[in-house]
Amino acid sequence: LNLSLTRELHEKMDEKDRQIAELQLQLERQDEKVDQKFRQLDGMVDRKFQQLDGTVKQQFQQLDGQVEQIQRATGLMCTQEFTFTEFSQWKAKMKGHFHSEPFYSSVHGCKYKFNIDFHIRSMAIFLYLLPGEHDDRLLWPIKCTASISILNQREDRNHIKRSESWEWDRTTSKNTFENF
Repeated sequence: LNLSLTRELHEKMDEKDRQIAELQLQLERQDEKVDQKFRQLDGMVDRKFQQLDGTVKQQFQQLDGQVEQIQRATGLMCTQEFTFTEFSQWKAKMKGHFHSEPFYSSVHGCKYKFNIDFHIRSMAIFLYLLPGEHDDRLLWPIKCTASISILNQREDRNHIKRSESWEWDRTTSKNTFENF
């Protein structure tokens, strides 16, 4: 009887061990399926973020282009370059003063000119707002940011870069870059 109970107990334990092994196998399969689903979802999320990132970057580039077009059309953006070579000879020839030709900030923008007064150890840069043919179409006051870069042509250092912002109304005619 004792042997029979022991055998029966072992059989039941073996059956329970098989059931446990089967459950562990089922759990491992489910874990693999969950891992596979997670990897699929993770890949889908990564692809979606990459698509969104590309779309957002493209939209920002388009917006930047549109903002630039608006700035140019409204007179808010302009690039005007003056290059002086043989600076000391040029400065002596100009007797310490440079007056640019008038220029427009854009096709339908404001009319400006630069004056530069050279002193012994410094210079003064003036930006003038001139009466222009498009003034009646512009929205006043005009907000202007002008950036001046003076590049050392002898070496690639000791450059001077300054930005100033002003609000121009129809009575303002001159603004100055100070501390050059």
